[in-house]
Amino acid sequence: MSPLTIADVLVKSLILNECNTVFGVPGVQLYDLMDAFYRESDQIKFISTRHEQGAGYMANGYARVSGHMGTLVVVPGPGLMNASAAIGTAYSSSNPVFVISGQIPKDLIGRDTGALHEVNGQIKMIEPITKWSRLIDNPLNAVNDIEEAFQKIFNGRKRPVEIEIPTDMFSSVIDEEITLKRTDFNQAFNYEENSEMLQMIINAKRPLLWVGKGNALTSQLVTKLSELINAPVFVSGSGKGMIADDHPLSLGIPLNTCPEIDTLISKSDLVIAIDTRIPEDKIDIVKSIVEIVPDEANLYYRDMINQYSMIGNVNIVLTKLLEEIKDTPLNSIYFNDEIDSVKEAIKLRISHIEPQMSFVRAIRSASPKETILIEGVNQIGYVCRMGYPVYTHDGYITSSYFGNLGFAYPTALGAKVAAPDRPVVCISGDGGFLFNSQEMATAMQYGIHVVVVVFNDNAYGNVYRDQLKKYDGRVIASKLQNPDFVQLAKSYGMDALRINEPNELETELSKAINRNRSCLIEVSVGMMPSPW
Repeated sequence: MSPLTIADVLVKSLILNECNTVFGVPGVQLYDLMDAFYRESDQIKFISTRHEQGAGYMANGYARVSGHMGTLVVVPGPGLMNASAAIGTAYSSSNPVFVISGQIPKDLIGRDTGALHEVNGQIKMIEPITKWSRLIDNPLNAVNDIEEAFQKIFNGRKRPVEIEIPTDMFSSVIDEEITLKRTDFNQAFNYEENSEMLQMIINAKRPLLWVGKGNALTSQLVTKLSELINAPVFVSGSGKGMIADDHPLSLGIPLNTCPEIDTLISKSDLVIAIDTRIPEDKIDIVKSIVEIVPDEANLYYRDMINQYSMIGNVNIVLTKLLEEIKDTPLNSIYFNDEIDSVKEAIKLRISHIEPQMSFVRAIRSASPKETILIEGVNQIGYVCRMGYPVYTHDGYITSSYFGNLGFAYPTALGAKVAAPDRPVVCISGDGGFLFNSQEMATAMQYGIHVVVVVFNDNAYGNVYRDQLKKYDGRVIASKLQNPDFVQLAKSYGMDALRINEPNELETELSKAINRNRSCLIEVSVGMMPSPW
């Protein structure tokens, strides 16, 4: 075996760890790394985007749907800073994104010489939105550092990790004989230490599940657990679809203006929180909680008197839990009509939100059950969280608590790369879409066929409405002058059309999905009422 460079080791390690697609923007500090990607181009594809933020969102969408890590490659300084909003979104959404940043030459780091793309203390800038970061500037430690990066991204809570490598280090030859290996998951879990929590679940008369994001296996286990202990299920925004919304025990995202939901929570004697945080407006009415989290750093309720924790790989914990209780008589006393009445109250609460709900129903009706919907931060997206039914664990993607404009479209492209045979629909507002509309060029170059629905109210709609109502009509900076979205999309070679009504959207969206081509549907709308 010929000597390997750090760039070779990095690319080969990506391949060993099941990475077959990388998103990024090439640049001068990355030349040797890009050449290493070229040498392995039969095994790993580099998708070059039009902006680092778009690349980061694509890596995020890819990770969310594929179940593997998404990989992002950027130049230092402005490249990494451009991508930081997307990295932060991956952090807030608990998605494993492997961030590879270039660096200026090793001997210039920290000297403030004005080197191209220099940012003093770059690694400190990225630390708050990564679970681990490392400057790799020594060939003797490079292999161990890269292996540690994979250990960090695969174990515990899935969040971004970042490595940065000086441009002159990529070509450095690793002298010693090395054997690259695939990283294994840490699957340790001591069940004997959790017997108290097991007994609490067995004894609970009114258990309630609260579920965050997981993978396909997590979804199956959550559904089995809810059925076994007869527990209704709430989900977080990122957890929509972890139990199918048409399941009798599914209650969806808990609305903050539905008294029936608060009553159900307050009457529960045990909440089982599965890798999620319970909203602040609900935690005060929770009597007792068992949280299942991947590592101790993610304990959310340690200050509660009646709080207990089961720490370990969530799927392993749930599997062991099901094994232990499957033959045990349980005490749940929920009745179907009680759960059904809460469902009806939720339906009634959201039914009057118009015209948003009519558009949401149109989207759902036009979309096959396996569709992946990416919800942007816009007037329709807010209501999708409440009223769009989801039937698969990865059928709905949100930016979690980051709530950032520009997220939806490039994330949808990454999701489509991960699932090319499934319909992918993106819901965006006019303002948010223009953050990253240039990625239509990426979509066409690489044949990534997503349908984007742009609801155009010529405003940052939520801000505009709130200014009108809260400040006696004093509106500033929230009205927008937009391009012709249809012509803009067509200039990239996409299908595009403009409509106005929900029934038109249902018809045209169905057609666009069936064509499986890149398509933009502009929906002309006016100011919409608050959904809250």
